[in-house]
Amino acid sequence: MLTLTLVSLSGWSDIVERLGQPTAHKVWHALVALLSQNGQSGLKQDIFELGELWFETDQFDSLAQAERALSQRVAQHLLHELDCQLVHEAEIQVSSAQVTEQTSQEQTIRAGAACALNELYPDSKEDLLRVFANKNLLPYWQSIQLVQSSGVFGYEALIRGPKASSLHRADKLFGAAMAQGRQFDMEKLALTTHLATHQGQCEQQSTVRLTVNLSPALLFDADVSGALLDYPYAHLLCIELTEHLPVDDWAPIKAKMAELRQLGYTFWLDDVGCGFFELTLINAVKPDVVKLCITIISRLDYGAEIIDEIRQVVDTVHLYGGKVLAEGIETQQQLAIARELGVDYAQGYLFDKPREAGL
Repeated sequence: MLTLTLVSLSGWSDIVERLGQPTAHKVWHALVALLSQNGQSGLKQDIFELGELWFETDQFDSLAQAERALSQRVAQHLLHELDCQLVHEAEIQVSSAQVTEQTSQEQTIRAGAACALNELYPDSKEDLLRVFANKNLLPYWQSIQLVQSSGVFGYEALIRGPKASSLHRADKLFGAAMAQGRQFDMEKLALTTHLATHQGQCEQQSTVRLTVNLSPALLFDADVSGALLDYPYAHLLCIELTEHLPVDDWAPIKAKMAELRQLGYTFWLDDVGCGFFELTLINAVKPDVVKLCITIISRLDYGAEIIDEIRQVVDTVHLYGGKVLAEGIETQQQLAIARELGVDYAQGYLFDKPREAGL
């Protein structure tokens, strides 16, 4: 059965206003590119101004199946590009009709659109509640390698749900938390899990540097502030500020960073080049380490333009005394280019995959 399906983001105009046109266009083009990679999705038309994605495909046996599959596909791809809260605010809606020889059905389909986001994780609520009740998260570590010399600088802390659970994968875990409006609660639970694991490692085995992810807004959370103020190994902890939401005013964040730096913490900017953290912000914030987005590193082999962009970032960061990390290194050629560009640290499957902490 040939179906025509509209997946619309009814809150898209508000998101464009918050992100600004340039960043919103980047997000939109990345979303369209991801959807286009799947030839079976049947993406027929995308309308940025309206936040509309139109699919025409014979892949599905019913309208309900088409609506469920395509709306979930859009939501999953959006989660790679936007913060969970923004995906929720996008208000993903979906409607379908069987393609016939009749005149245009677009207006009818638009009128029948029904909210679909809450159906993305329909069976995860109970599993999520158990995770919170039992504080049942698994910390994983992935090494951070020195590029200009050999050796390990430290590790990045990653989080997983229970192994036997549908929420074991990080995208499922945080996606389910977002669907229930508890993404910040999940981030805080992940932080306390990482702090406990790191402290145990430092006290029982050997001291090691660890990076942990944190949204800038959570620096002002009372629980997070208390945990960071009391942590005895602050000088070994690097706080990666994640780029999920645009920040309107960095002044109070920079003031908080200065306070925590007095305790020994260092600050990194995560995923530079893929979202809201750009060159002007690097100059303003001057993070200790800038992490280049994994998407940029994956394009290292494709030409001089991206190499020139990375060189500009490296030169800018080195000028004020910071360091640069390339994330997602998978080949010796990528590592060689990163070394030639003056990149300081690297992560990726070329070195190792994330492993459960302590194993």
